[in-house]
Amino acid sequence: MTNLRRDTGMPAYGTLRVRGASLCYKVRGSGPALVLLQGGGGNADACDGLAAQLHSEHMVVSYDRRGQLRSPVDDPKEPLTIAQHAEDAMALMDELGLGRALIFASSLGALVGLELVQRCPDRIELLVAHEPTLVGLLSLEGQARVAALRKEVLEISLREGARAGLRRLLAGMGVNRDDREDDCEPPVSSREQSRSTGFLLVEESRAVDRFELDLTALRPHAACIVPAFGTTSRRFYPAECAQALATALGQGAVEVPGGHNGYVLRPRAFGEALRDVLAERRYVSQRLDGGRSGIPPAGPEGALPVAAGKLGA
Repeated sequence: MTNLRRDTGMPAYGTLRVRGASLCYKVRGSGPALVLLQGGGGNADACDGLAAQLHSEHMVVSYDRRGQLRSPVDDPKEPLTIAQHAEDAMALMDELGLGRALIFASSLGALVGLELVQRCPDRIELLVAHEPTLVGLLSLEGQARVAALRKEVLEISLREGARAGLRRLLAGMGVNRDDREDDCEPPVSSREQSRSTGFLLVEESRAVDRFELDLTALRPHAACIVPAFGTTSRRFYPAECAQALATALGQGAVEVPGGHNGYVLRPRAFGEALRDVLAERRYVSQRLDGGRSGIPPAGPEGALPVAAGKLGA
């Protein structure tokens, strides 16, 4: 193992071979490990603005999920699943020597974060689940509205193409690219960079549909889960899902700046809010845990242990 310091905030890139795919990942900064799991269609670049706000106090890890821009899959016909994404995230934590980690996760990424808590709660110090798309937690009326949106998206996709359908879906989730900080230029999503827009749109939607939330497994660890929703997306269904999750776990939901993609378009304000949430709720969860897990918290202070030759600037 080699210790590499990343105090400048410039990312170090690496590639990890996992079952059926190769994952491209970024690491920057030093301090307690913070893993960022972006929403559907976004690659690790979507987290760059947020990582820039937090690298001075955290070792920030982000990666392209399998099937995204720099993380090719061996078999494009193999279905994408939230369970496989969670296995990939855990493999990356193992590769980087992270015993436990703080996790910020949004939308589809929040489902991956919840799957990690269901599978291995002792490895997750705190999960901030930003607008997880848990339609099954909504009222029957809310579920009907989402079904109507998806039907409309399908009709638009068949009539005008997948990208037009995607634009309608994102608008219906509270994504507004005009709701951003003045100097923020949003990265182009991997869906827009790729010719396989339709494949990603369909497969990621199917992965969300296949996901099984296990509230029985989550409730004992509710103090380590922070549901969050955006100030300007609160009337859209992903924000309603976050609030429904909070109710199901007996927790309060946290309001954060921006909309469904506020972490991308308002990174300064979002980073400040996330910093406060991590500091406050991490303290609470550690007190409740009382050291019972026996696993060190959220990674090394000031140094990153990685296998020699795995990372390149």
